[in-house]
Amino acid sequence: MRLSLNISINLILLVVILAMGSTIGFFFISQQRATLRSDLEHRVEMVGRQVTSEVYAPLQKGELGHVGHILEAATADPEVAFVMVKSLDGEVLAARWMKEVTGGVKEYDFPVRAQSKESVARSEMTFGTITSLAGGNQIAVVAVGVDLDPITKTERALIIRTAMAVVLGSVIALSLGLAIVRRLLNRSINPLLDGIRTITSGDFSSRVHPDPHREIAEIGAAFNDMAERFSTTLIFKHELEETVTKRTAQLQQALEDQIRVREALAEREEHIRLLFNSTAEAIFAIDRDGTCSFCNPACATVLGYDTPEQIVGNRMHRFLGHTASDGTVLEESECPICQTLAAGHGNHNVNDHFRKKDGTAIPVEYWSHPILRDEELVGCVVTFLDISQRNMLERQLLQAQKLEGIGVLAGGIAHDFNNLLTAIIGGAEIALYDVPPQTKGAKAIHGVLDAATRAADLTRQILAFSRKQVMTMKELNLNDEVLSQSKMLRRLISEDIKFQVNLAPEELCIRADAAQLQQVLLNLAVNARDAMAPGGSITIETTAVVLQRSDRWLEEGMAPGKYAVVSVSDTGAGMDEETRSRIFEPFFTTKGPGEGTGLGLSTVHGVVKQHQGSISVYSEPGKGTTFRIYLPRIERSEAAQVAPEAGPIPRGSGKVLVVEDEVAVRDFLESALQDNGFSVTSVGSAPEAMQACATTTYDLMISDVVMPGMSGPELYQAIRESQPQLKVMFISGYPAKSASLQDILKWDAPFLAKPFSAKVFLAKTHELMQSTPPAGHAP
Repeated sequence: MRLSLNISINLILLVVILAMGSTIGFFFISQQRATLRSDLEHRVEMVGRQVTSEVYAPLQKGELGHVGHILEAATADPEVAFVMVKSLDGEVLAARWMKEVTGGVKEYDFPVRAQSKESVARSEMTFGTITSLAGGNQIAVVAVGVDLDPITKTERALIIRTAMAVVLGSVIALSLGLAIVRRLLNRSINPLLDGIRTITSGDFSSRVHPDPHREIAEIGAAFNDMAERFSTTLIFKHELEETVTKRTAQLQQALEDQIRVREALAEREEHIRLLFNSTAEAIFAIDRDGTCSFCNPACATVLGYDTPEQIVGNRMHRFLGHTASDGTVLEESECPICQTLAAGHGNHNVNDHFRKKDGTAIPVEYWSHPILRDEELVGCVVTFLDISQRNMLERQLLQAQKLEGIGVLAGGIAHDFNNLLTAIIGGAEIALYDVPPQTKGAKAIHGVLDAATRAADLTRQILAFSRKQVMTMKELNLNDEVLSQSKMLRRLISEDIKFQVNLAPEELCIRADAAQLQQVLLNLAVNARDAMAPGGSITIETTAVVLQRSDRWLEEGMAPGKYAVVSVSDTGAGMDEETRSRIFEPFFTTKGPGEGTGLGLSTVHGVVKQHQGSISVYSEPGKGTTFRIYLPRIERSEAAQVAPEAGPIPRGSGKVLVVEDEVAVRDFLESALQDNGFSVTSVGSAPEAMQACATTTYDLMISDVVMPGMSGPELYQAIRESQPQLKVMFISGYPAKSASLQDILKWDAPFLAKPFSAKVFLAKTHELMQSTPPAGHAP
């Protein structure tokens, strides 16, 4: 930090004054301290000599008391702290302390020597005082102690007074010096500084006035000359500044325009780059030679490369291994992209193949457009999409449409077909009663029953596959169902195949249709048997699992929670990926002609989905196949009921009202009931049933669900108003999307799905007739 001249002079003056004052004060204090010390020593020496001369005689006589009086009389001096007489060996013979010592003590020793009488007399006559004179030998020592505290206080006071005098003198001298310096600065330097400040501020017309001091006058003259030179060049400076300002403004404007253009170009380039980099379509550009000059990240990703730089610079036709949709290699002359370069017009191809980095081919749809610069063709830009997912979705859509078509077809024919099968099966059973066994007629009827039963099974499989089969859902123990089904499966599987069942230790309670669950196990076991050469093994296993949200099964729409799993494994030949992807397709089979319908696994898939479950398959060629079925577990609400063993159907009694719009089915039901002893009234519509109930009270009504005008459940609700004890059993083939059927299932009303046999029908009828409360009622 630089100090001003005024402050610098003041500081120098202050230092000089302080140095001089300090030197004078130190010299004065030193002289005064020496004087004080000398005066003290003189007074002590006077006391010591006086005591030395007076104690000689008493010491010679041994009068130590007299010596004490002498010592007490010798302590008039205030600085004297003690006076004592000591022998030569240091023994204190007499001593007097005159004061309490608060500071340090300094001791002065004086020898006591033998004196002649003549010397003492001469001394008293001459000086009037007792003075020791050099004489004989030393006989004792007089010690005088001086208290140093008073002299120390005196010296301290002296230093303080001297310091105050120095400070006061320095302040006075400094004030006088500052006044003199300020006067000199104000008269000479300050006018010079004011003039210089005016000139340096830009006012070159101002001048510094001459000063009587030569040095100040030379400085002022130098600044005046400088101001003169600046004033002569001021006009040129202003003109130059104006020129520079104008030119700078022009350059600045040009620079700003150029910056705006560059920023606009950069922003547009960045926008285009973001568009190319953000689009999902793969884009690349080639020059006239077919060499890639640009590639966006999507193109690199689709082709399996890490960065676009790995593609840029390659001849794209060979690099992509461009092939047609049928897999044939395209020559450059046949390549639509190369044709764009040759002909100058764009091409669009919906299904070609490009080669990825790993060598695999992917189906693509692409557009190629020429790049023109000043009407000159300089290249081509290609936009393409990987349509593998789209092709898969198209195949899935086609498959879904096929399945939906089959489901619609099955639903459309199921009702009428089941009515026909019910009439055929029932009529054949009734006819069989009147035909002697082991006759051609009996064999023919048995053939009809077998064919009708197979047709009914086929219809059930189609409905199960299309997920439109009517199910009777009950609480089941999966272990019990598998165990009971395994007895039948052992008879179906050849003896050279090992068959084993592994059941979970805990109870696996599910809600399912027992008949359809048995159909699933049967289809899987038969499929496993047919997939193996002679020998091998089939394993059916049950287990319990808990699926979390992170499990992959949830991706198929399954809710997290507890599931019962039944798996069917075989050691057969296994399946490849292509076969495994089609196993659930309807009518797809790897068996020979006439060996399978292709509906077995499709039926299994449909039944599992109807039970809100999921099915998976694991298979590899040579490693066998494992099917796993996941069904939701439930908590058992009641103890499992043991079904009574089937026995002969007894003769019935009671009044039964049959309501069926299909004549053949109505005749079969009427005939079966009458032959079993029931009193039967059969009608073909709801109004006829209402009319019959108006005159007669019935014990049981057997009604079709779907009828013209009024459905079976609606009819039952109307009749129960007049006949509250009326029992009911509903029958139906396939009431497609019938709300009445849903009501029946919610009510848990008795229901028989067509087709059914006479034995099953009569057994169900006897069961209902023997029940006490009305079976099946609307809420």
